[in-house]
Amino acid sequence: MRKLLRDQKGTIDIKGLVMMGIGMIFLAVGFVIYPIVMDACDEILDWTCTANASLTDADYTGLTEVVGIVPLLVLVAFVTAGAITGFLGYKISTGAATASTNNPASLIMIGIGLIFIAVGLIIFPVVMESVCVVLTGDGTGISSDYTGLEAILQVTPLIVLIAFITAGVVTGYFGIKTMTGD
Repeated sequence: MRKLLRDQKGTIDIKGLVMMGIGMIFLAVGFVIYPIVMDACDEILDWTCTANASLTDADYTGLTEVVGIVPLLVLVAFVTAGAITGFLGYKISTGAATASTNNPASLIMIGIGLIFIAVGLIIFPVVMESVCVVLTGDGTGISSDYTGLEAILQVTPLIVLIAFITAGVVTGYFGIKTMTGD
């Protein structure tokens, strides 16, 4: 048996090994960044306006519920990107993958998608504070001349957060779609 294995000769497709390695990097980065995402979400959920301490994250329409699910979305995104990249690396190694899976641009698209979500969480307190300053209007509130502005401003942080998450998901989707050649 030993002699039989020693006489085996074959080739190793380095592209497949690299893809599997990148898959492991996605998993590692996902678990490294996860506490940062949790801290960013905790900061958003504990946010209080500096101009008017009575305004909190709960005053923004639907924000608390969406922020509560963001850490799960980020973790699932990294695990999915790692699993798909690793599986495609395996397919490349076995010769079952198409040429489109070797495109590094698809990995960049997935990475950019995840960066969109991270950047959204990092700049998000700035968005909340800016909206708070407009809502409080230096203690006078919003002028009654601006019909409906307060309602729109109360939903603006949610729209901004969903925009960043959507940009991340769509970019990641097109990265995976490019990888799979569909």
